[in-house]
Amino acid sequence: MPRVVDRTERLDAIAGAVRRVLERDGVEQATMRNVASELGSSTGLLTHWVPDRAGLLHLALRATADQQAARATVALMRRPHDLANALDEFLPLDDFRRGEMKVWLGFWALALNDPVLQDEHRDRYRGYRSTFVDHLRGLGIARSDARTATDHLMTTVDGLALSATFDPGYWTVARQRRHLREVVAAVLPRLD
Repeated sequence: MPRVVDRTERLDAIAGAVRRVLERDGVEQATMRNVASELGSSTGLLTHWVPDRAGLLHLALRATADQQAARATVALMRRPHDLANALDEFLPLDDFRRGEMKVWLGFWALALNDPVLQDEHRDRYRGYRSTFVDHLRGLGIARSDARTATDHLMTTVDGLALSATFDPGYWTVARQRRHLREVVAAVLPRLD
């Protein structure tokens, strides 16, 4: 009788393998063959689960983004007014989160020329934006102010994450955190 494979477990394992390849070898090496090798599998078996290279990066991004959002949500549930602490989850502040940023960079590189991945990125960011606006509204911030603040904070986090990935000597952990907190205080002064 064939062994029953749990779909979620298998996809999580594949996403982890993609991430390890990205972190260790870079986006250009995140190929079907290299990910299959990382899994100890064949490319034929891998394509049963994920059709192509873009699918690999999409899977890894989805897992990474879901993990980041879950951590940020937990941080906001613990301390609803501490927006900077929650947004820290999207910054490359440690080895783990630097690895997550490599997944994002790999996805962005492929999304430049792939309309399906562009749609995924747009939809994911719209979801983040909506969730964050709703959170701010729950804190008593007017809708227009919540939207403006969310735009400032999301672009700040993206810019910091990208800058810190390429210039970690300048964008140290302390500088990233300090800058983010300055922006939060500037766009939402009544939450201080």
